This record gives sequence, C-alpha cells and structure tokens, in this order.
Amino acid sequence: MLAHITGKGEASIAELSAIFPDVSTMTIRRDLEFLEASGDVIRTKGGAKSIRHLSLRHEAAYHHREAENADLKREIAEKTVKLIDDDSCVYFDAGSTTLQIAQQIGDKAIFAITNDPHLALELIKNPNCEVSMTSGKLSRRSISLSGLGAESFLAGINIGTAIMASSGYSPDLGFTCGTYDEAALKRAVIASAKRVILVMDSTKLTHNHPFTFAKPSDIDCFVTDGQVDKSAIAHLTRAGVRLF
Repeated sequence: MLAHITGKGEASIAELSAIFPDVSTMTIRRDLEFLEASGDVIRTKGGAKSIRHLSLRHEAAYHHREAENADLKREIAEKTVKLIDDDSCVYFDAGSTTLQIAQQIGDKAIFAITNDPHLALELIKNPNCEVSMTSGKLSRRSISLSGLGAESFLAGINIGTAIMASSGYSPDLGFTCGTYDEAALKRAVIASAKRVILVMDSTKLTHNHPFTFAKPSDIDCFVTDGQVDKSAIAHLTRAGVRLF
C-alpha cells in the first residue's frame, strides 16, 4: 500500500480497495492511520498523500523560486553584503534573495539569526559566522519557520540589522506577504531591529499580497536591481528611505 501511494504520490481508499480486494475498507483506513503515525503519508478526505512526494514537490518549488530572476537577486546580494557590518547581529529573513546574500557573505564575522533552514545551512559554511534559528512551525509552502514560537524567540535578542524580504510592494498597501504568521514574524523582527534593510527585485513592484507587514516608514534601506522603474519608488525617498 505504501509503495503504491509513494509511486503515485496519492491514492484514494476506493482505489486501494480495488488493488487489495481481500482487505476491508476498515482495515485500509487503519493501515493509513498507521502510515500517517509513522510519518509516511498524510491522510486526506477519502485517501492519503505521500509525504516523500510532497517533500520533493515543495523542494522543487523552492529551487524554482531560487532560480527565478537569479541575475537580479545576485545584483541585490552584492549591494547588500556591503551594508553588513563586521561583528554585528544580523537577522536574515527567509527567501531566495536573502539566500543569495548568505551565499555571498564570504568569511564576514557576524552573529546570524534566521527562520530559513536552507539559509542557515548556507551561513554555517562561514567559519566566522555563528548561526541561530528561530523556533516555530515549519511551513511546507515556504520552507520557513514562523508562528508564536518564532516571535517569542526574538525576545531579548538585540538585532543590529534585519535583512527582510517582501513578496510584493505597492504605495497603497506597503510591503506584503502571503500568510498571517509570516507577516507577524516580520513585524516582530522589524520592531526589534536597529536598522532594517528591505531587499526586493523589480519584478515584485506593484504586486499585492494579503498581509501587510511594513510601510516605508518602517524601513531604513531599500535594495533593488538596476531594472527598477525609479518613478515607482520615488515616494520611498520622500519617506526618508535610502535607496541602493
């Protein structure tokens, strides 16, 4: 049963009953409960999905986001690394652009905090970087930690610079992202940081998402790429934000 679900990615109880005609529906349900408890499947209404299949699909989606607009993200990363002080406490927000920054950090001596497992693994390659991760719930969609545990982790930590990512920006709604927990953690980080650097490539301008986590007045620096429409971000300068 597990081999079939893993091979297809998912299967319904009716499908499994047809494959195993000598097994009762009740037994199939109990077997799916056992496989879920073992961490092999997630039960759904009327069937089950393979954990391995879901993990591979989300990993592929993560790497797709990482490759998307890679040249623009590398340009942003080069600019941002120059803004990071040695021997400072730096928070790295989850995201493919911030991952590029971690990849270019070199051997800079910093104390790093992040909610992104991929980013933490990149930072730990730097022998002069001490890495801490927030606690919280791991999102299958974004492969990042958020929630009450992540926000509580920040209490008592003195963040010198927060490097924040945004899924979208518009003058009306500000900087936005896709989930409530993600937005709540971003707000908590921004409130704790002495300096906030917002990194975002030009393709995300004018895109709006459900949850606003910051307005221009909440950030100190905005780092983007050379393809940005300067008129679209002119109001950031008027709000006192430094543009890079």
